[in-house]
Amino acid sequence: MISEVTVLTLQKQYTLGELYSLADQCSHDYPATLARKIELLTEVQVILGRKAAEAVREYKRIYAERKRVYAEAYIAAENLREQRAELAVIKLRNQEADAEADKVRWSNAVASNDQVINSLKYSLKVLLAEFGNNASANR
Repeated sequence: MISEVTVLTLQKQYTLGELYSLADQCSHDYPATLARKIELLTEVQVILGRKAAEAVREYKRIYAERKRVYAEAYIAAENLREQRAELAVIKLRNQEADAEADKVRWSNAVASNDQVINSLKYSLKVLLAEFGNNASANR
């Protein structure tokens, strides 16, 4: 499986969980804290992208191994070649299914986090416009 990845932020390494926790602590009431939340979630996005890439690599590696084992078992069998080859790769098919699920999970996490970031960017834009209008009204 994929190991825990950390990222360097402000001279300290944070895990995904820690970055999410820090982002959750950021208020949506002020542009500076909302911008910080976007920064933290952007760092999360980088980690999620790496994890998604690692998951694809692992899936492809297991797929290639399954194909190799199948071919070797097929060649070695004297009769019922397809059935014997399929029996030889059952464990690899299960590993491949798990790896594909991880691949989809990490890809979905990237897409979901991207949507959150885009939503927060829009909120920040609205908040900045509101702060700008309030500053003009107070003059």
